[in-house]
Amino acid sequence: RCAGRLEVMHEGQWGTVCSYGWDIKGATVVCRQLGCGSALQVLWNADFGRGSGPIWLSAVNCRGTETDLSECSHEEWGKHYCGHGWDSGVVCSSKESARSSPLRFRLVNGSTACSGRVEMQVQGTWGTLCDSRWDISDAHVLCHQLNCG
Repeated sequence: RCAGRLEVMHEGQWGTVCSYGWDIKGATVVCRQLGCGSALQVLWNADFGRGSGPIWLSAVNCRGTETDLSECSHEEWGKHYCGHGWDSGVVCSSKESARSSPLRFRLVNGSTACSGRVEMQVQGTWGTLCDSRWDISDAHVLCHQLNCG
């Protein structure tokens, strides 16, 4: 969960990040955002394999202090001069920092590991997630996060 090809969700679709401009400051932001500790390694040139679909970001330039990758400067969404052979990757320390408390999700009472009611853990306690404004885009993000396709 804390190492691999970097993908971002935009307009309801997952896409990759071009390694042009990708550096340890950007990786630091991603690792923090994922609750995966510190950045250990930055990877370029599809070291974790080539992605598919859109290449959403290029020329990402972070200070390293941002809380979300979207706060870093970058080319316009979808504008790039890269192929998937330039997809970015990151390796994080895998340790959750004391400052971050990433949200954890699970599916319960389903017929498979990838179906069921959505629950979220907050401060060590599991509870249900209200479906107000929940839509297919949210489901796509959750399924991706749970490695359910």
